[in-house]
Amino acid sequence: MSIAVALQERIEVHAERLGGGRIAVVNLVVGEWAGIDDDALRFSFELLTAGTPVEGTLLKLRRTPLRVHCAGCADEFTPAGGDFRCPHCGAPGRVVDDGSQLMIESLEVEQ
Repeated sequence: MSIAVALQERIEVHAERLGGGRIAVVNLVVGEWAGIDDDALRFSFELLTAGTPVEGTLLKLRRTPLRVHCAGCADEFTPAGGDFRCPHCGAPGRVVDDGSQLMIESLEVEQ
């Protein structure tokens, strides 16, 4: 619920900056390891925003995986089963995106 509250607050700030245009859609990037359940976030957001300027705003979520960079061959990959070795050359990889992010990617505004 606290994530939905923070999201609502940020969206309302963006709505004010846009000069009153109604925000119809919020496109979110959510890491697979962020610990966020899509349906629970949408449900909480809908409950919280009833009767507010952002009521009826649709949340669209795009999931992003954990990404690892191989020092050996410069490939980027998503580890399988916790194995951080490169599937192409076997060298150990370094995490470049831990898949825990939650960010507003874009807003779609009705004028």
